[in-house]
Amino acid sequence: MHEVSLVQGLISQVKEEARRHNATKVERVVVQIGPFSGVVLESFTFAFDALKKEEPLLAGAFLTIKTSKAIYKCTNCGKELEKEGGEEATSHQDAFTTHFSPLFQEIRCPECKEGLLYPSGGDEIILLRIEME
Repeated sequence: MHEVSLVQGLISQVKEEARRHNATKVERVVVQIGPFSGVVLESFTFAFDALKKEEPLLAGAFLTIKTSKAIYKCTNCGKELEKEGGEEATSHQDAFTTHFSPLFQEIRCPECKEGLLYPSGGDEIILLRIEME
């Protein structure tokens, strides 16, 4: 589960920013995760909730994950196609929002109707915002 090491890096980055701003408490961390990043959102959230307990600065923090759109490019005509993402999942929720799986979608190019499309973008993991006191 590589999500644990990703969250460890995220927590290190958040702690560094909190120190730079003399924060005493982190309330929310907002990240954007692309559908082709290889990250399992449920595992990422689980790792965040488990690891934050070891850091007094983040102990009560919430994690919000925003998923970006999946972008495909047609191998025939080069047209780009966006499939909706943009869902939001927050830790400490009873019902976790499940993101769609962009790798197993039946899609065709809207221009030439070609069925062979490849991912073009959507592999990012970005720290968007830290809310702190």
